[in-house]
Amino acid sequence: MTEKAKQIQQCLQNAPSLLAGKKAAAGFDGFVDSIVKVVNYKTDDAGIVFFRTISEFGSYISGKSGSGFSLESEELVQKLGGNMPIMANALAGMGIGVNCVGAFGVPHFAPAFTGMHANCNLYSFTNPGFTTAMEFTDGKIMLAQMTDLNHADWATIKQTIGIENLKAVFGTADLICLVNWSELDHSNSMWQGLLCDVLNNSTIKQSQQFFFDLSDCSKRSAEAITSAIKLIEQFGAYGKVTLSLNRNEANILYKTLIGDAPPADLQAIGNKLFTVLNISTLIIHNSKISIAWDGNGTHINEPDFIANPKISTGAGDNFNAGYCIAVLLGLDAEAALMMANATSNIYMNSGDSPGLDALSEYFSK
Repeated sequence: MTEKAKQIQQCLQNAPSLLAGKKAAAGFDGFVDSIVKVVNYKTDDAGIVFFRTISEFGSYISGKSGSGFSLESEELVQKLGGNMPIMANALAGMGIGVNCVGAFGVPHFAPAFTGMHANCNLYSFTNPGFTTAMEFTDGKIMLAQMTDLNHADWATIKQTIGIENLKAVFGTADLICLVNWSELDHSNSMWQGLLCDVLNNSTIKQSQQFFFDLSDCSKRSAEAITSAIKLIEQFGAYGKVTLSLNRNEANILYKTLIGDAPPADLQAIGNKLFTVLNISTLIIHNSKISIAWDGNGTHINEPDFIANPKISTGAGDNFNAGYCIAVLLGLDAEAALMMANATSNIYMNSGDSPGLDALSEYFSK
């Protein structure tokens, strides 16, 4: 066991009492996820053979160009989804109370969300979207149906939840998580409203942490992305801001903010981005490496490779939850990356977000 792992394990032993007085708030999405594998072919001997990789699946589709064809999928599970609910559920399982403002269903919660952790308190302003998550060994394809989500904006949230409730939820939180910006058409409206109507009129804790994850922003315009970054930087007036990106999101941000094609080296991308982003911490992570930049320098951790994960949808959200819990426990960025990767690895191997005991056991090896 490394010295850093010992430090994390010791911190985890004291975590229940440290987290007991902490509050988190999270917004603003909500989906029902259908996790599926796509059928390649069937045989009498082997039974069902699924597509293993996105490349294999893509080649099959390309080969059907010019003709109609059908695909069969097999649902593995239907569960609560969306970056915010998955991340909030993971945070709650590690012992912190989370107020969740999202698309859980109106006038009643959708059945998928009744299984959320007891530490989650749900505030719903519209109906959830529905996502078919096609999982492969090298990634996943998410097909989202937005239903009412694309029509909801900050005015919808204020009218449904009430401004006093919103001030109570976000104004008193030690940690505010705003994720899945890309999939909500009015996400900039929501962030702007939170700044103007809530944070400007609340007594903010000096130690407040803000955590952002854009999610895949391939379909969003450069203007919308630039506006989102400016909003993220404004939250720095009220506390410390962390932005978490995967490789694809980092590439898009690099092209948008720097104006050049991103280099192949992940660290080179982050080195440049961190100089132009007015935030406290930048994280870029993929399945092979996780890197964080902050005022103390650059920090690197390599996660364990999982060849055949039980589930991959939600791995990034669990990574984010692990990082945030580590920050609330006072761990430095290197240790926080280790905790983030451990949380994600346990989730992918087991299919469930880990509690503190599971994390402690992980670091005892």
